[in-house]
Order: sequence, then structure tokens, then C-alpha cells
Amino acid sequence: MAGITVRNYSKRGDALPVPNLTRVQTEGYERFLQLAKADDQRDPLFGLESLLHEIFPIESYDGTMKLEYVRYGLDEPRYTPDECRELRLTYGLPFRLRVRLIREGIDDIPEEDIYLGEFPVMMGGGEFIVNGAERVIVSQLHRSPGVDFGIESSEADRPLHSARVIPERGSWIEMSVDKKDRLTMKIDQSARMAATTFLRCLDESVSTTEAILSLFYQISDVKAADVRPEHWAAESIVDTETGEELVHVGHQIGEAAEGINASDLKKVRVIQNPGDVLILNTVAEENLEAFEADTDHERALLKVYGRLRPGNPPQVEKARQLFYEKFYDDNRYRLGRVGRFRINRKFGLETDEKQQFLTGEDFLKVMEYLLDLRSNRVDPKTGRPAANVDDIDHLGNRRLR
Repeated sequence: MAGITVRNYSKRGDALPVPNLTRVQTEGYERFLQLAKADDQRDPLFGLESLLHEIFPIESYDGTMKLEYVRYGLDEPRYTPDECRELRLTYGLPFRLRVRLIREGIDDIPEEDIYLGEFPVMMGGGEFIVNGAERVIVSQLHRSPGVDFGIESSEADRPLHSARVIPERGSWIEMSVDKKDRLTMKIDQSARMAATTFLRCLDESVSTTEAILSLFYQISDVKAADVRPEHWAAESIVDTETGEELVHVGHQIGEAAEGINASDLKKVRVIQNPGDVLILNTVAEENLEAFEADTDHERALLKVYGRLRPGNPPQVEKARQLFYEKFYDDNRYRLGRVGRFRINRKFGLETDEKQQFLTGEDFLKVMEYLLDLRSNRVDPKTGRPAANVDDIDHLGNRRLR
């Protein structure tokens, strides 16, 4: 190649030097394995170490034996890269796990290395040798974990807003405002239900209807004679003599005002100026009275259980266990550090990033943000809208995988 002359016809030189285009892959692979760190200094929340900590310990069905993870190691490769290309082999390192077996009633705790196969090795250019051929990892952009807000549709020039809570692992939660001004949600592909029902399940302290309404509205105790048709019922108004329900909770009093004025009731809990009636309409459509349970929290669990397991007979303990497995088990649901960071940044929270599951405060902030989107409220400190619709195509809402 000595006779070839390279000519440069560019009028200007390079503004920036060409970066290392494989740096993302090589550094990410190094962080994944953490081979440069000692066994006891590896981060248990990141990379291969975190995956092994999720799997172990492995317990027997009767709980008498338990297999615990100690550490992992990668031995020297058996073949060189050139030999793998010629013999059509995968260039990798022998992957071994050190585990210990704990048995009930036996003091002897043996430890042993287990060989689990060959672990592929990334070469200097970011490629692998798989069955003798070079393969590379192509980076992919996908939806970042966290919460995103948008407009699902419009009804008579009235936008119907929506929200989506995306975890790193587990079920997606999709919320939207329907045409009847109710805030509904669904878990994965389940049937829709009231969003306030899910809030009751997440936080037992706000599981009562009065507690939920007090979060969004100003509840007043009004004399029965002063009740007006434009008021809204903050609780189910029942005639003390006949036992008839005059107004269901969350409904506007309307024509029942005359009956309440003439009844023997002394005081009635109402909402005089609700503003946005979204939460009132949502609570009115929950219909939790159809479930037999001691508290509203348990009734809400039964409602969610019926949506996730239609056809199964509802039981409180089964419903509680299913909800725990669905949203509190680290192996099945996890927001991830990115998801927790985006939720904290979106709502100004200071929740510890180790809190990997959705809390009642998180879900309440999502509902409040949707109300701000509907009202176009302006932040008095900045003078800008307090809530904005997210652009799902923006790179800030995407993550490199």
C-alpha cells in the first residue's frame, strides 16, 4: 500500500476529534462484570452482582435447606480469539459461582464452586466472538422508566389527559380521563377501574372516602337546613328515619336538597365549591359497597383482585398477597434507579433511590399533576404552567439500552 497517496480535499479541518465510538459498550461491560474490584467490594445493586443477589438465596419448599451465594469468578479462557475463529467456538471465560449450603440442625456449612458455562468476553473493539463469527451489541433507545403525561384524545375541544407509570420491571399502569370526567386506570391489559381504588390499596392511611376527598377538596359541616342543590356530598347522606340513601357520596345533591332540608338530620358533610369534579366523579363510580370486607382498604384490594383475576372467588388474603407480589416484590416489580430519579425530579420529592416500588405519595402526585394539567394552573413562583405534557420522542424521556 506504499504507492497510494492520500489526498485531503476538505477546506477546513475537523472541528472535533473523532471520539471513541465503542466507549459506551466497553465501559458498560466493565461496570457489568466489576472484575477490577475485589469480591467484597463489588456493588450488590449493579450489574451481574445484582442479578445473582436477586436469585439467591434459594430455599427448599419445607424451608430446611438454603443455598446462599458467596461470590463469582471468571477463569482464564481455554482458547485464544484466533482459535475460536478457526474452530467456530465462542470466546468466553469459564464462569464459576461460590455457594454455601445451609441445612437446618446441621452445623457443617460446606462451600463449593459451581461451573455454569462460558461467559462471553467483549473484545477491545466492543465485539464478541460467537460460534467463530464476530458479533456486536447495537444500542437501542427505549422508553425510560418513570412517569409520562400526555393527551389521549379530545372530546369537543376538551383534552382528555393521560398518564403512564413505567417501571424498569413489572406491570405498567395507564391512567386516563374518560368522557364522563372520571379518572380510570388499568394494570397492563386488565379491565379499567377507578384510580382512587388503587390509591386506597397503596396507602391504608388514605383508604377511606373522607380521607381521599379531603386531599383534593375542602369539606364543610353544613346544617341540613342550609344544604343547597349545588353542593356535593362528601359522604353518603342517609335518612335517619327510613334508612333511605338520599345522595350517594361524590354525587351532586341537586333535587335531594329539599328532602335533606326537611329531614331530621342535623349536619351534613358537603363540598361547597369543588372546582374540578374529576375526583368526585371517580369516587362515585367505585361501588366498593358490593364487596364484603371490614375496611375500605380491603374492599379496594378485592376490587383490584377481581380485575386482575376475573372469575376467581374474591378473598381478602389472596387479594392482599396478589397485590404484594404485583407491586412490592423486588423480583416482579421495580422502578429502577432511573425511574425513581425521574419521579423524584418530576414531583420535587426526596424519596430514597433504594425505594424501588411505587408509594401512595407517588401515585397521589400523579393524580394531582393530572388535575393541574386540566386546570392549566400557573405556578406563582415561576409564572409558568405548573404542569406540562411530556414529549415521548424527546431524548430526555428515553434511555439507552
